[in-house]
Amino acid sequence: MAKLSNFNSSNSQKNVNEKSLQEAYDKYKDLPQSELFSTLMTEVAKQKENGTFDFNALENMVNGMQNTMPKENFENIKRILNRLK
Repeated sequence: MAKLSNFNSSNSQKNVNEKSLQEAYDKYKDLPQSELFSTLMTEVAKQKENGTFDFNALENMVNGMQNTMPKENFENIKRILNRLK
């Protein structure tokens, strides 16, 4: 049996993040674009109100995804991102 001291929290965190991502994807995957955008704007407004919205972190994440998607999709995400400022 493994010792608690040998537990790697980074693997646990990775599994939690992957599970959370999959749950979010499943929740939103079938919504129409207008409803997705409305949900996004509501969430951003809540985060701005709470002082937890971090535009720079979001922008860095989006820029990091540039080479993982078609140019058109990336440009669309950048347009949406600029509307969140």
